[in-house]
Amino acid sequence: MVVEMSERNEQLERLAYEYQLLQGQAQLLAQNLELLNLGRNEFQAVKETLEGLKDVEDEKPEILVPIGAGSFLKGRVEDKNNAIVSVGAGYAIEKSLDDAIAYLDERIKEYESAIAKTQEALHQLEHKLQDLAEKAQKLQQQQAMGFKVPKK
Repeated sequence: MVVEMSERNEQLERLAYEYQLLQGQAQLLAQNLELLNLGRNEFQAVKETLEGLKDVEDEKPEILVPIGAGSFLKGRVEDKNNAIVSVGAGYAIEKSLDDAIAYLDERIKEYESAIAKTQEALHQLEHKLQDLAEKAQKLQQQQAMGFKVPKK
């Protein structure tokens, strides 16, 4: 009986340790998911801005240029047919609006794919965490049922 209690305690400790590890992984995945959503939203906003620019009739439309802290400068778009688009690693290239929008669409799809994969991994981790919690609860119940008050 003492051996069984000791084994159950060890099993509970292992389950608790594994649970903590999986919780940490789940937190990292949730943070990653948040960053992926922010990135996708940023690309989506740029795409919508470029699509809106295509509909502007002025040859050199006036815009507000953000300079930080909610402040702006007035400016004019010198070339509304082309955009300079970041392609990563600190590089940017000039593309026609249609090509820039197509490029942004591809990037958005990449983000959405990564988001879906991360959500699936997070979902699987949540199931594992639930399974571990159920196992720990069963062990605790077995331990409580096996506990007997010694007679004096």
